Order: sequence, then structure tokens, then C-alpha cells
Amino acid sequence: MAMLCAETAIPIALDEELIGINDFESKQNLLRQIQPQYIILKPSLVGGFAGTDEWISIAENLGIGWWITSALESNIGLNAIAQYTFTKNPYIPQGLGTGGLFTNNYDSALDLRGDLLFFRP
Repeated sequence: MAMLCAETAIPIALDEELIGINDFESKQNLLRQIQPQYIILKPSLVGGFAGTDEWISIAENLGIGWWITSALESNIGLNAIAQYTFTKNPYIPQGLGTGGLFTNNYDSALDLRGDLLFFRP
């Protein structure tokens, strides 16, 4: 995989491969060994916000890009992930869902306008 990541003209991202890797050294070893161009972080599946912080720190130290996505959260979870993501000052668009999957979802102050997510006061 590392050779593929090093030689590809198309950037490769790790996603589900990050799930279940919980300690700092294992995270660091995985990214050092594979050296993907990006990692995709679903906070609810990679150790919450603390786990996501750790992945971001390791990735940035290794020159690996990252983005945050939501993973089937309700509007409450999506709101929390959106606010958390904002604090990271991302340099590329992020993959936050709309919470529209659920028929019995909670009302939300989040407002999707085109491809931008806003908070409605």
C-alpha cells in the first residue's frame, strides 16, 4: 500500500482503516507505514473529538492531509461535529452530512446553502 500511495497520480485516502486504531503509537505507525495523501476522519468512529485531534496531529506532522466527515449522526451529532470542525480551521471542504437521513430527527439550527453549512441563530 505504501508503494501505491507513493507512486499514484491520484491521491489515496484512508477511511475505515482508521477505525479501531486507538493508541497513539499504532496510529503513528499506520500513517508512517502507508503514507496516504489523506485521512478521512469520522469522529464518532475514531475515538470522538480527542481521537480525531490525535489523528490530525499525527497527520499534520507527517504532511498528510485530512478531512472530517459525519457518519449517520442525527442533527444533534452533526451540529457538534460541525462546530468541532470549525475550530480546526480546515483548509479544504469537509464532508459533513445534512442529518436528512432520519425521519424522526430533531430540528436543527444548521442550514445547508448549496455546498456550505451555516448555523442559524
